[in-house]
Amino acid sequence: MKNIISVAFLMSFSIIAFAQTLPNAEFELWVDYGLFEEPELWNTPNPFTTIVSQNAITVSKSLDAYSGDYSAKLETIEIFGGDFQVPGVITLADINVDFISATYSISGGMALKENVSRLSGMYKYQGVEGDSATVLIYNFKRNNGGEIDTIGFGVGYLHDTTSWSSFTVNMENLNYHLPDTFNVIILSSATDLHSGSTLYIDSLTIETNTGIIKLGYDHISVNVYPNPSSDFVQFETKTIENERIIRVYNIAGKLISNIDFSNRRTKISVKEFPAGIYTYHVMQQNKLVNRGSFIKN
Repeated sequence: MKNIISVAFLMSFSIIAFAQTLPNAEFELWVDYGLFEEPELWNTPNPFTTIVSQNAITVSKSLDAYSGDYSAKLETIEIFGGDFQVPGVITLADINVDFISATYSISGGMALKENVSRLSGMYKYQGVEGDSATVLIYNFKRNNGGEIDTIGFGVGYLHDTTSWSSFTVNMENLNYHLPDTFNVIILSSATDLHSGSTLYIDSLTIETNTGIIKLGYDHISVNVYPNPSSDFVQFETKTIENERIIRVYNIAGKLISNIDFSNRRTKISVKEFPAGIYTYHVMQQNKLVNRGSFIKN
């Protein structure tokens, strides 16, 4: 029987948080590494599979796109003469491979201090022998002791379609804590891998209590403190910009405050806010440039 590099890690991967620039969600930007290309700010198995064989590429740039010029093509392939099968994978986190045990795991994610409720996107899929693609999303937070608090988790399966079709994966909240990291893992196969199963993916968005977010925006650094707070929250950045504001939303997604943020610093009084989690958007000329959450004690 063939040895299979399984995707059973979906329920047992290790998680190591790190901050990362928000990625392009329409897969328009690709980095050429010579033997293969990678979607910018996403990770794939390509750096590892091409060590085995230069032609062992699981993720590639496709001209078959739903929007823009390109999509990401994920394909389950065979390596070592067919003894092992590897799915095409894209993720915001690190991919870790152990060649000795022929196993791999995924760890980390994208810094996002909001509870994601769902991930949506467009896809085309052709599975082999009843195979299906897998989409996994999760939120988590690492506490001061380094322990992981998994806050939400969602899994969806994508089935055969020859035309571009929409999909949505909902997050199942395990608690109401505030996360600091979000990740998505998309694979060209389910638990039983079948070589040749092919997935095209494009136009990803995530949705929070404050609305739909495309996974890609021009980010500026904003320091928000103290957090949590019972009196005020201060916002601080490096530049002065006209037409820059802060929008604050409650946990139900209702806009409760608009504050001018043209100067480098501004302070928001939260004394009259009910205790709970609040989300903020920093907008510059009607463009989202930073987002996050704070807690009112």
